[in-house]
Amino acid sequence: MLRFQTLHDILPADAREDRQITLIDGQDEQRVLSFARLRQRALGLLGALQRQGLRPGHAMLLCVDDNERFLEMFWACVLGGMVAVPLAPPGADEHRRKLLRVFGQFERVSVYIDAAALERMAGFAAAHGLIEEGQRLRACAVLPTGLDIGEPGQVQPVQPDDLAFIQYSSGSTGEPKGVMLTHRNLCANIAAIREAGAFSDKDVALSWMPLSHDMGLIGFHLNMLACGVSHGLMRTDLFARRPLMWLEQASLRRATVLCSPNFGYQHYLRQYEAKLPRGLDLSAVRLIFNGAEPISAETCRRFVRTMAAHGLKPSAMFTVYGLAEASLAVSFPRPGSALETIELPRAGLRVGTVQCRAAPGERSSVVEFVKLGTPVPGTELRITGEDGAVCGEQVLGHVQMRGDNVTRGYYHDEARTLASRTPDGWFDTGDLGLLWDGQLVIAGRAKDLVIVNGQNHYPHDLERIAEQVAGIEAHRVAAAGVRRGAADSEALALFVQHRAELDDFVPKVVELRRALLQQCGLEVAHVVPVRQIPRTSSGKLQRYALATAFEQGEFDEVLAALAPLVAQTQGVGTDETGAGSTARRLQEICAGLVADQRLTLQTNLLEINLNSLTLARIHEAIEREFPQRIDVTDLFDYPTLEQLAEFLDTTGA
Repeated sequence: MLRFQTLHDILPADAREDRQITLIDGQDEQRVLSFARLRQRALGLLGALQRQGLRPGHAMLLCVDDNERFLEMFWACVLGGMVAVPLAPPGADEHRRKLLRVFGQFERVSVYIDAAALERMAGFAAAHGLIEEGQRLRACAVLPTGLDIGEPGQVQPVQPDDLAFIQYSSGSTGEPKGVMLTHRNLCANIAAIREAGAFSDKDVALSWMPLSHDMGLIGFHLNMLACGVSHGLMRTDLFARRPLMWLEQASLRRATVLCSPNFGYQHYLRQYEAKLPRGLDLSAVRLIFNGAEPISAETCRRFVRTMAAHGLKPSAMFTVYGLAEASLAVSFPRPGSALETIELPRAGLRVGTVQCRAAPGERSSVVEFVKLGTPVPGTELRITGEDGAVCGEQVLGHVQMRGDNVTRGYYHDEARTLASRTPDGWFDTGDLGLLWDGQLVIAGRAKDLVIVNGQNHYPHDLERIAEQVAGIEAHRVAAAGVRRGAADSEALALFVQHRAELDDFVPKVVELRRALLQQCGLEVAHVVPVRQIPRTSSGKLQRYALATAFEQGEFDEVLAALAPLVAQTQGVGTDETGAGSTARRLQEICAGLVADQRLTLQTNLLEINLNSLTLARIHEAIEREFPQRIDVTDLFDYPTLEQLAEFLDTTGA
């Protein structure tokens, strides 16, 4: 089997002309870039960078949402021996804050950013007393339109242990965590993915994952280049607005390999049920990766069952485990194998405890976990107890790994690097799991990560935002991921210490939801008043204790009393509109989906910081009420409820 030594070998000088990348920005907005042309374009950019004085080892923060521009600059950095640093485009305040903090970790650094985003960064810096940081960032900015593309650049030699790029976690903004990935790390994992996933140049891949995410960049670009696989890259915001287009494109392209986190399947199915697509043919799909967040067995079954009508094979659902510190992949099931799960008693899920199958009829106390396969080639896994001793099969413990694919540590963070390693050199993933029949099962997280819609959120960041809200005292709020009943995925709950009347808590609910939505695009599902925030003897927040109490129903009574009080603040305004009118019905629909806004007929939905998924849900709800009369794009053409109502009335007539 062919193995690569560096990323240079993956996009060589004789890169294939007959293999291509399709960049999908819309139904009729698509561009094609051959592997060979990508290298040529990257060398052109590299020449421009070298003429500006950039040399090997220089860091380049990639903050553009255009996939074509991202790829060209990424490969310019790789070929020039520079260190690429993929980051989510700074669309919300928390992303802007994270960009400034990551930027501050480097000495030799540039920032590849659009002019409009740079201006918004300057405004953010000025508004938050960060003028000096903003000015330094502007001085280091590289604009796509400001590069003098002329003579190709000179490819710089690299060694396997040289740093290729730094993958920052999708969560923390207060203390950004940069995973250092070398050429050796990446090439080892790509070779393992290729073997474990049985990839060949006969495959055709399609992804909507962002290239700032390791599954998007490593799994569905670098791996595809290495395997000679033509692949389509669909803009992430396009999937959020028009999820049905994902599988329409897969059908059109006869795609064999797809991917999505768990929430993406849920998002697709919601739209699918509202507007059944026709003519889909998914019979070519052999693998549809499911990873990047906790996996719901029921969501997997529902998606496969629904898509079976369009030819999707039951064995196509491919549930995997990975993380950036492993250069992506850790464990894969055998391609073509059926989905496997295990049901365990909830009460027995403790580290060091032998896990036993749940007895029949114990549905209320059962947790179903998905088996995630065996370690990919070259990766070793073990489960350890609290004392560090290796556990046998079916014993819950800490998941640890080692191999050539595992990072050497975190950029400029020696303390965190040391803390992640055991004395005998294994990397601690921070997850809890067990081995069952040789397959990995992830049961939860030892860390306090909150995972919503496939994105990691660190509680202390969310708590810091909450503490900026009037009336919220420092260290009197805790953030945690919770599940209600048989929910497929986590939702965010904020627990706030409150000992006054319940009426006095309502303004805090509204403002907390608004602050989290505006600053990081995150919807707060539950704001819970509590008498006390539990802490350990050393003063650490016991977020897990609050989440457990929530899931056991201890706060149901107070939440039931709070709900009508909050609802009174979410009235539809004072518009003189008949109760049965289209506009009034739109207000009622949107009020139920936008929990922190007071909507009037003149409210512009595009100006109140709604995220893409919320807009998609609004569209789904309106589509159910007014079938076959509205597309997501209509929300952009008629952004106020008054305009949208007039449009619907016109089309109905």
